[in-house]
Amino acid sequence: MSISFSGIRDKATLLASSLTFGTDEGKVCKVTANQTVGLCADNDRFHGVIETIERDNAFCVVTKTGYVTLDYTGADPSAGIVKLEADASGGVKVDATNGIEYLVVDVDTTGKKVTLFLG
Repeated sequence: MSISFSGIRDKATLLASSLTFGTDEGKVCKVTANQTVGLCADNDRFHGVIETIERDNAFCVVTKTGYVTLDYTGADPSAGIVKLEADASGGVKVDATNGIEYLVVDVDTTGKKVTLFLG
């Protein structure tokens, strides 16, 4: 039996962006201007995850709540409450000092994937 967190309490928002279709989906993002998001830089606090990008790259759908699976770098997070922030590659990393607390429900240390609840 397999447990799936997909679709549980998902909420998404359509926002303006200059992100790239086919490249930036699944990366963490932050609000950069009114009604606009961009990719996070290393050590940024992230506000959501890019779900889809319109083919003209002008708009994207951002997941703001629910369970998401993201790539991570650096130290392996653990299950439970973990402080995370953006890494330089569109994923996340553990930062026990400056990160935001998220509920981590699964860690794949081989694939470097973490499943967490955005809120």
